[in-house]
Amino acid sequence: MDTLKTIRIRKSPDTFLSTPLKCEDVKTIAEAGNYAPIFGQLNFTVVQDSQLIKNINETSIEMMRHSGNEFAEKMANTPGYNAVRNAQTIIIISAKDGNDPMGFNMANASCAAENMILAATDKKIGSRFMMGPVMSLTQEPIKSVLNIAEGFIPLVIVALGNTNLIYDERTKTNTNIAYV
Repeated sequence: MDTLKTIRIRKSPDTFLSTPLKCEDVKTIAEAGNYAPIFGQLNFTVVQDSQLIKNINETSIEMMRHSGNEFAEKMANTPGYNAVRNAQTIIIISAKDGNDPMGFNMANASCAAENMILAATDKKIGSRFMMGPVMSLTQEPIKSVLNIAEGFIPLVIVALGNTNLIYDERTKTNTNIAYV
């Protein structure tokens, strides 16, 4: 794996194909999260049950419709909108006691998510960093089915699926980088 090339070809698909992922690929991607530079406790919940993912999607859309957030409400009312982008697998990243005032747990979850996203990209599997659908994970019956470890609160989702994206290297101007 050429890490810098993987970073430059990474992109988030708008939707995923309906073809299932290989179990060994999902395992490799999920385990990549454990190798992130974290300094706290994280829990990973891998969801591959298509009915549960459908319930998460439908609950997310319904919550978005009544969120009071203009953008979320507009998206949720767009015909054909899918909050989880037809993901075949979602990996929920939860932190002990949820988000802390200093944001350390969100930083930890984000680092773990990035590792998973890069591992997926290296395998030419589509991935998306998601926070919107997280709100549905606290709702019953979804919450009970997920059986997330006691005291852990979901912060981030990494959605995975096959895609027909072409992984070309991107270039950026990098004008936002200052050297001192």
